[in-house]
Amino acid sequence: MKKILLSVLASMAFLFTVAAPGIYAPELVAPADNATGAAPNVLLDWNAVAGQLGLSYEVQLSDEASFANPLNFATEFTSYRMSELLFGHQYFWRVRAKDNSGTSDWSASRSFTVLDKTTLASPANDAKKLAPNVKIRWNKVGGATHYDYQMDVVSTFDSPYAFTVSCLAANVDGAGTTAEIATANLLFGEKHYWRVRARHALDTSDWSASRFFTVIGIFENLEPENAASGLSPDVLFEWKKIDGLQKYSITMATDNQFMNEVVYDVASNLTEKVVDTLQFGTQYFWKFSAIHALDTLTEGPFSFSVVNKVSLSAPANNATNIPLVPTLEWNKISGVLTYVLELSSSSSMSDPNEYHIAATTTAGTETFKIPVNVLDSAATYYWRVKAISSRDTSEWSNTWSFRCAAVGIDDQPLVNGIRIYPSPAAEQFSIQLKPSVQGKAMLTLYDLLGKVRLQREVSVVNGAVKNVALGTINSGIYMLKLESQGTSYTSKIIVRK
Repeated sequence: MKKILLSVLASMAFLFTVAAPGIYAPELVAPADNATGAAPNVLLDWNAVAGQLGLSYEVQLSDEASFANPLNFATEFTSYRMSELLFGHQYFWRVRAKDNSGTSDWSASRSFTVLDKTTLASPANDAKKLAPNVKIRWNKVGGATHYDYQMDVVSTFDSPYAFTVSCLAANVDGAGTTAEIATANLLFGEKHYWRVRARHALDTSDWSASRFFTVIGIFENLEPENAASGLSPDVLFEWKKIDGLQKYSITMATDNQFMNEVVYDVASNLTEKVVDTLQFGTQYFWKFSAIHALDTLTEGPFSFSVVNKVSLSAPANNATNIPLVPTLEWNKISGVLTYVLELSSSSSMSDPNEYHIAATTTAGTETFKIPVNVLDSAATYYWRVKAISSRDTSEWSNTWSFRCAAVGIDDQPLVNGIRIYPSPAAEQFSIQLKPSVQGKAMLTLYDLLGKVRLQREVSVVNGAVKNVALGTINSGIYMLKLESQGTSYTSKIIVRK
């Protein structure tokens, strides 16, 4: 009897061994159980199992936990990409393995819920001063084939202005997980509400929560300042660029009613413009506009005045002891082609010397050096300047005067028996000695290192040596020695060219 019992037990053990499954149920990995916010093309993932030949997996997906009416999918891989799942819908899923030895049990089931809407990324809520073609960004939805964005000036999205734009997901720019698209022709200065939804062939998501932003409604860094005066005839208009435009325009007139206005169109990629060469001494009124297909932003009217005359700068009015070859200076006016300078020994500017000086493009003041042998010593001269543009001529500047250095007049004490003038000297200088000194003399000019820079014989007439040319002597401080009739006279001389 004992032998029979052992034999039965052995047979049962064999039967249990044969009946045991040859392949184990897979273990699910992702998404986590009860996950939310899954994409409509969520990837279902599980761990591989050991199996024999012909190993594959069967995936079941159902909207019921009982899997009463499941969808079945077969794959040889350990993951399966779903598609076109319904937004906001809960799904249940499980996996089993198959090979030549049989089929495993079903894995434990999990559930996940597909997202019901996307979320907005930028611009931030209540952003301000945005361009009328601002780029809006939102988080991408995997498996979406289209996106719609809606825009309105009211939060209920039901005004006459409301509009919806649809775009293929494949055509939406953006990096990583963010999608973006540029809007167009939004209204200047208006608050815009916006939201986004995703679509595929079987379903459409809810609208995202909405945000709002305000499109720029004022120009920044707009120049010239209102009521500016003394501007050059080539007035430079400047502004900060606004993207999303067709063009800018500048409207100008010489009356504040703009009865005879002139409009200048400016390309949308520019931030400055010289509209024309304007008239000297004239007040202008102007307006500035940014324009696209649906709206125009305009500011103004503003005003400015163009300078009416040149402003002199050097030598100072009523200056004295000016060299016989002086340099005259005046403030530069941009947009000028030529200056006319008049120089006269009469305050009424009668019978003047007239010089035409081409305007320079370098920074600083305009200058003109009076030629040699034009001015007389110890005389007073009067000068003025006017500017000429391609369109107009300015008034004359104020008339200034200067007095040249006296030659041969001992109105200042001699130092060591000698006086050098003018000081500083430019192109030439003169020497005053005692009137009793006459005849030939040797003049030598030394630099501070004792090197001879100039040496020549000169004539002394009634104690004076007039108009000694400096030639190529550079600016600097020198020592002058004059030897006459066995007497030496020395003096410092300053050269400034």
